[in-house]
Amino acid sequence: VADARLLMARAYSGKGDHLTARSEFQRFLDRFPGHVEAPSASLGICSSLVALSPTPQRDQAYTNEAITLCRNVVVDFAGTPQAEEAARLAGEMRLKLAQKELLNADFYFRRKMFDSAIVYYEFVVSLYGDTEFAPNALLGIYRANVAIGYQDLADEAKERLLSAYPDSPAAAELRVNGA
Repeated sequence: VADARLLMARAYSGKGDHLTARSEFQRFLDRFPGHVEAPSASLGICSSLVALSPTPQRDQAYTNEAITLCRNVVVDFAGTPQAEEAARLAGEMRLKLAQKELLNADFYFRRKMFDSAIVYYEFVVSLYGDTEFAPNALLGIYRANVAIGYQDLADEAKERLLSAYPDSPAAAELRVNGA
């Protein structure tokens, strides 16, 4: 029965019915928590949520849930191939959230709502400073502060960008164009 339930979950996943697959993987874990395939079923839930995660412009509820559940797989099944894959997937979802915050900031910047843009740029820098999106966020903070007329804050953002991400394209752009 356990193997059949897991096969059913995988079949739904293969068909692209990720909501049903997630439910079936969860049902497997609820009924057979100590089964040897529990790590695979947990990764199945993680993978299903990753598949349900929308583009960055949309609501990221599935993305946030995927991060949480994928991190649970990493903790619960540390040292397994499933844990390694779950960590990779959680990292991908985290990048998507960073991208969403940067897109939000750019949205406000384009509409000349510079204070709101700065708030979102700061989210990127503080929450996702280790991602590829952080240098662009600092460049956005610099530009928004220049537009507002806060040269001291602009200079501070410039210095942060040049010292923390000196080899980034954003830093190179700032050096060449003065942004």
